[in-house]
Amino acid sequence: MPDVSVIIAAYNAMPYLTKSVTSALEQSIGRERLEIIAVNDGSTDTTGAELDRLAEEHPATITVLHQENSGSAAGPRNRALDHARGRFVFFLDADDYLGPEALERMVGAADRNSTDVVLGKTIGVGGRTSPTMYKKSEEKTDVFSSRVYWTLNPMKLYRRELIEKHRLRFGHDLKVGEDQPFTALAYLRAAGISVVADYDCVFWVHRDDGGNSTKTVTELDSRVRVLQHMMPLVAAEVPEGPNRDHLLHRHLDTELPWVLRRLPQLESRTEQERIVADLRPLFDTYYTDALAARLPAMLRLQCHLVRHGMLDELLTVRRFNEVPAAERVFDVTVEDGRAYAHYPYFRDDTVKIPDAVYDYTDQLTIRQDLHRLQLDEATGTLRIDGTARFHRVDGQETSTALVLRERNGETEHRIATDPGAPLALPLLTAAGGTALPAGTWDVFVSLTTAGLTRETRLGSRSEDLDTAPADHELRDGTQLRPVRAYFTPRGNLSVKTGAPVSRLKRELKPDDVRWSPADPARLLLGGTLRGLDPAGERLLVRLTDAKGHREEYTTDVDPATGRFEQAVPLAAGEWRVHWLLDVPGATPRRATRAVEVPRDLPVTQWRRRLVQFWYAKPLPAAKTKTLTLRVGRKSLLKALLRK
Repeated sequence: MPDVSVIIAAYNAMPYLTKSVTSALEQSIGRERLEIIAVNDGSTDTTGAELDRLAEEHPATITVLHQENSGSAAGPRNRALDHARGRFVFFLDADDYLGPEALERMVGAADRNSTDVVLGKTIGVGGRTSPTMYKKSEEKTDVFSSRVYWTLNPMKLYRRELIEKHRLRFGHDLKVGEDQPFTALAYLRAAGISVVADYDCVFWVHRDDGGNSTKTVTELDSRVRVLQHMMPLVAAEVPEGPNRDHLLHRHLDTELPWVLRRLPQLESRTEQERIVADLRPLFDTYYTDALAARLPAMLRLQCHLVRHGMLDELLTVRRFNEVPAAERVFDVTVEDGRAYAHYPYFRDDTVKIPDAVYDYTDQLTIRQDLHRLQLDEATGTLRIDGTARFHRVDGQETSTALVLRERNGETEHRIATDPGAPLALPLLTAAGGTALPAGTWDVFVSLTTAGLTRETRLGSRSEDLDTAPADHELRDGTQLRPVRAYFTPRGNLSVKTGAPVSRLKRELKPDDVRWSPADPARLLLGGTLRGLDPAGERLLVRLTDAKGHREEYTTDVDPATGRFEQAVPLAAGEWRVHWLLDVPGATPRRATRAVEVPRDLPVTQWRRRLVQFWYAKPLPAAKTKTLTLRVGRKSLLKALLRK
């Protein structure tokens, strides 16, 4: 028994048919695990002959059935199902084709998860659109916790046991959408559904002759009949409540707009009224407040007008809605935490449509216009050149906050922005008055007006956005904090902060350790220190003896060049020599750095009074490489002999 029966219903499918069948033949799953059942549905071109040729070349894999034209794909698909032997069935349109590993990957998903239906990622070819709910793979899901129900075409992998157990077949009572009842019932009765989104499984081809089977019927009545068939089917299968509303939402979101877009094109007012009259019973029976709340405001408004038979108002709304979205002008009002779109007839006393119909809260978005980043090293503030505002909401007082949220963590910090002030992140005080800890922080903007708050990632995909990262080391007391502000590939702002390092380690550049030529009893230390604030920060030299006694000497640093030179007096004892940075108010207030042992510092000696001879010499470097000096008096006899 083969693993997969590929069913192809073909009507006047040349020249696309050859690639379609060949793509099935060349599947990586192997021909020994595959059968292809192709049904020629009374074609008038060379479709039948091409199928016979392919079957003659591959008699063990391809079975061809010929029949009189049935008028839709339902008949040939049903006939092929009666001949199928595979564990699974895949329906492939004769003008579309498969990716080389499609069946292997989908069968693997079904076997791995014991699921009955598998959706493979679809790709539009030649301008044809395809479903967009394949953002990520799903090992096992269902129609209620995902959006798989939004694609009801049959080009999926089905476990044949499911089909035969429930005697699923394609109906002949619909001229368009005849595959929807089959797919919907398969979804609802499946033990589970898998989604393969990490591989291009099915390629939907746009036919140059416009002959795609799903594009030939355009009559309004046919689309209305789809709604008249599918909404009762869903109601019969799913009890009233959120799950039913989830599925009905799909039909109102997909089929109904198709009908309403074409309603104004009907020349006869009588025909327009008839279409609305045919739809109204569906709304009387299945349209609930909970279902209405799921819909976008514009669709909800049109549903309300259909439900109440308000044809003139419906046609007016349709004219408003035909304006391209980018050019459509309307305001949004926010009151008591809800947003309302000023669509036609909003708060019009002549029609008295409830405000709830215009509820735009879930659609209210934040518009951002960002240009570049600037990091003020003096204050540690990241300034964001740009604005963030509620789209279409004008003249209402709005408060703004920036939110720093730790990636892969639970910590967040909020920074309120004064009204009218530019967007800015004070990185040295962002964490409740302290510096932002090391980590990666995603930046969000939060806007609040009239009790309604919206939050989104701060960023932009505008071509005007300068996406160059800003790399800096911010001075934070005695420490430096490495910071990188950057835009992700999706245009969102993030800030990466590194572990703090001592300013002395990074900014102090010693270049001179020697004995003072003017006074050999002094150690001369020289170098540069950038960034020292002369108003309160000090650089010192600290000497520490074995008992912990300390001597400290303040060093004068040139504020213009950062250059310094300090002559340190020496007393008797063994002294470890360190640099010391003192920043009042900082935590920690002081930071130290060892003065390293120079390679060529000799012993020095000097005389005090007439007969006192002194010396100072560096001791051998320990593991810390800290300069340690031994200072003491020399024996007079030794001094005289050395003289």
